[in-house]
Amino acid sequence: MLFLEFPISGDIRLPLLIMEWIFIITGFEISLIFLVRYFKQEKTLRNLQDVGYFSLFFGFSLMWCFYIIGNYFVEDDIISPFLIWRSGSARAFFLNLGYFTMIFFTTIFLFCVEKYIVFIFKRYVFTTIFSICAIIFLILFFIDIRITQAVTYIYWLSFSSFFVIYLIKFMKKLEKNRIFFFSGLLLMVFGFALTTDVAITIFGLEGRMIGSILQLFSVVILSYFFLTLPPFSEFDWQDKIEALFLVNSAGICIYYKVFSERKDLMDENLISAAITSINIMLRELSETGEERNAISVLQKKGENVIIYQAKNVSGILYTSEELNFPKVVLKYFVDKFETLYHNILLVWDGATDIFKPAEIMANDLFCK
Repeated sequence: MLFLEFPISGDIRLPLLIMEWIFIITGFEISLIFLVRYFKQEKTLRNLQDVGYFSLFFGFSLMWCFYIIGNYFVEDDIISPFLIWRSGSARAFFLNLGYFTMIFFTTIFLFCVEKYIVFIFKRYVFTTIFSICAIIFLILFFIDIRITQAVTYIYWLSFSSFFVIYLIKFMKKLEKNRIFFFSGLLLMVFGFALTTDVAITIFGLEGRMIGSILQLFSVVILSYFFLTLPPFSEFDWQDKIEALFLVNSAGICIYYKVFSERKDLMDENLISAAITSINIMLRELSETGEERNAISVLQKKGENVIIYQAKNVSGILYTSEELNFPKVVLKYFVDKFETLYHNILLVWDGATDIFKPAEIMANDLFCK
């Protein structure tokens, strides 16, 4: 067992600092991706979950900034008096700032998530628990900065409980993203454990280096998981998809796929009638001055129809309910289709077989 002294010094200090700053900067950059994605979305498509993910990654990175200051740049010696307290240390002060930062931003994350779904009993249960933790932490912080550690145990216990309930509730719905969530979560837990004071006294600073590397990988993996995750309230959105149509600027259907077994969409003649109806809807939109590259939602005889008009192709998605996430997926599908087939669309001779490879992309995006 090693005797641990702060600030951290020795030959491994610089490599550790570089590794942890890379980890922090990566976390900040990922958080900004979520924030930019939120503001770049149309107002009707914005979802506070992106703000929640921003808060989670931003808060974790900011917390680690305070940890770096406390572990690498200030003394751990108890001073009496210390600032406004009877006694304390500079390291304890910065570590407490890190603790509160994480509690505060996690509360924002939970608020944004619980806005859309009830995890236990009723809405905002975990948000309330974390808000109480933040208040208790602040009270103890101003009394004595050395007695706040107990609140962090409540924080981690509550946060762990949230993830357990999350797993129970959404395990079956995570499907192919499940491996990203589990691998990222395990790397984060083991990585963080190796950076604690107890682990460093046992494994040394080399263990902290390994922990920082594991956390870097976990942040990247979890960011991919959250970026591809639909809103919690729309986890089963793929079950609500009924049919997809692509129509060129001349009003000719160049691709369609029926996802449900609705009788009125399975017959060829009725599909032709649906295409005629689609062209009528597109004309109505053009007459109302609807701009290209805009998403519209129409209600026709009890049906929900999402329309996205790109430059050369319009995508029409029939759904059984009005949902936001399918709008995002439809826009992505149409834009990618138009990019892949841009030159073909300009000189298209009427043969639809050339667009058959789009079936793979449609199945990947709209099917489970």
